[in-house]
Amino acid sequence: MIILYREEKSSSADVIEAEFRELVLGYDRVVVDASQAATLFDETHILPVIKNNERVVSGDDIPVYLKELTKLMHDWQLFQNHCCSVDDGSES
Repeated sequence: MIILYREEKSSSADVIEAEFRELVLGYDRVVVDASQAATLFDETHILPVIKNNERVVSGDDIPVYLKELTKLMHDWQLFQNHCCSVDDGSES
């Protein structure tokens, strides 16, 4: 599950959320302030922070991570079966 930790007013977090919407990606949004973030993450992570299971991404790593998500979603959609089959019970 992807969680975006962000401050209420943050243009960089707004951009991330726009990317998530474009990818049609489900995520949770958690609004925190800098002091709350300091208790949740180590000092190397600044808001906004993306957490996906055990992976935590922030700062300059976010654009790279968004590219990874874009590729993953593209590949996932590429290999989805877009047809419907009906088993009518007859033998072939």
